[in-house]
Amino acid sequence: MGLLSYAGESKVIEIDDPLLAHLRLVAVTKLRRGESFPLTLRTTESTIETLWMHASIPVRFVVDDERELQRPLLVKMMAAASSANGLDLTDPDFAASLPSAAPMHAVA
Repeated sequence: MGLLSYAGESKVIEIDDPLLAHLRLVAVTKLRRGESFPLTLRTTESTIETLWMHASIPVRFVVDDERELQRPLLVKMMAAASSANGLDLTDPDFAASLPSAAPMHAVA
């Protein structure tokens, strides 16, 4: 499981490594272009949070196990991140696009 740290908060979010590796590339690409976007993800069984991804907000990706990136998933994620609703990782399409994706949750 990889870790996503947002805005210097002590709480980190665990995300399956393959999904986090794809998210990292999408986020870095969008932020490098100066494009902010909302990122929605499940942080606990009952909690869904939306984070505003912006170049001025510190974000850290820690991927334990690098996997080969899948271009069709990257294209789908980039399109979602560019939409009015932003990138919603609670959408089953994203998890279903990766083999053995584990659920995300927050770690204190």
